[in-house]
Amino acid sequence: MRVTCTSCESAVDHCHGTLIVHAGRMPECTDPGCTSFCHARHTFIVDCFDIAGGCACATETPTRRHA
Repeated sequence: MRVTCTSCESAVDHCHGTLIVHAGRMPECTDPGCTSFCHARHTFIVDCFDIAGGCACATETPTRRHA
Protein backbone atom coordinates (compact mmCIF):
# COMPACT_ATOMS: atom_id res chain seq x y z
CA MET A 1 0.00 0.00 0.00
CA ARG A 2 1.44 3.36 -1.02
CA VAL A 3 0.67 6.35 1.19
CA THR A 4 0.34 9.66 -0.60
CA CYS A 5 0.36 13.19 0.71
CA THR A 6 -2.97 14.92 0.14
CA SER A 7 -1.27 18.34 0.16
CA CYS A 8 1.08 17.18 -2.62
CA GLU A 9 -1.84 15.79 -4.61
CA SER A 10 -3.80 19.05 -4.31
CA ALA A 11 -0.74 21.25 -5.02
CA VAL A 12 -0.91 23.02 -1.64
CA ASP A 13 2.32 24.84 -0.76
CA HIS A 14 3.74 22.88 2.19
CA CYS A 15 6.85 21.29 3.65
CA HIS A 16 7.33 17.75 4.94
CA GLY A 17 10.00 18.81 7.43
CA THR A 18 9.68 19.94 11.03
CA LEU A 19 10.15 23.64 11.75
CA ILE A 20 12.45 24.16 14.74
CA VAL A 21 12.24 27.56 16.41
CA HIS A 22 15.46 28.52 18.18
CA ALA A 23 16.06 31.16 20.85
CA GLY A 24 15.58 34.61 19.41
CA ARG A 25 12.82 33.17 17.18
CA MET A 26 15.34 31.97 14.56
CA PRO A 27 13.69 29.18 12.51
CA GLU A 28 15.33 26.09 11.03
CA CYS A 29 13.74 23.25 9.07
CA THR A 30 14.71 19.58 9.12
CA ASP A 31 14.03 19.36 5.37
CA PRO A 32 17.18 20.53 3.54
CA GLY A 33 15.05 21.46 0.51
CA CYS A 34 12.73 23.77 2.47
CA THR A 35 12.26 27.09 0.69
CA SER A 36 10.34 29.07 3.32
CA PHE A 37 10.23 29.01 7.12
CA CYS A 38 6.60 30.20 7.21
CA HIS A 39 4.67 28.46 10.00
CA ALA A 40 1.68 27.85 7.71
CA ARG A 41 3.79 25.57 5.46
CA HIS A 42 4.76 23.22 8.31
CA THR A 43 2.56 20.64 10.02
CA PHE A 44 5.05 20.16 12.85
CA ILE A 45 6.60 23.11 14.73
CA VAL A 46 8.72 22.67 17.88
CA ASP A 47 10.82 24.86 20.13
CA CYS A 48 14.48 23.82 20.13
CA PHE A 49 14.50 23.06 23.86
CA ASP A 50 11.97 20.26 23.18
CA ILE A 51 14.41 18.38 20.91
CA ALA A 52 15.85 15.15 22.32
CA GLY A 53 19.37 15.89 23.50
CA GLY A 54 18.62 19.60 23.70
CA CYS A 55 19.98 22.48 21.69
CA ALA A 56 23.01 24.66 22.40
CA CYS A 57 21.02 27.88 22.07
CA ALA A 58 18.47 26.70 24.66
CA THR A 59 21.20 26.61 27.32
CA GLU A 60 22.80 29.95 26.44
CA THR A 61 22.04 32.86 28.72
CA PRO A 62 20.71 35.88 26.90
CA THR A 63 22.99 38.91 27.00
CA ARG A 64 21.64 42.10 28.44
CA ARG A 65 21.78 45.34 26.55
CA HIS A 66 22.92 48.34 28.49
CA ALA A 67 21.13 51.59 27.86
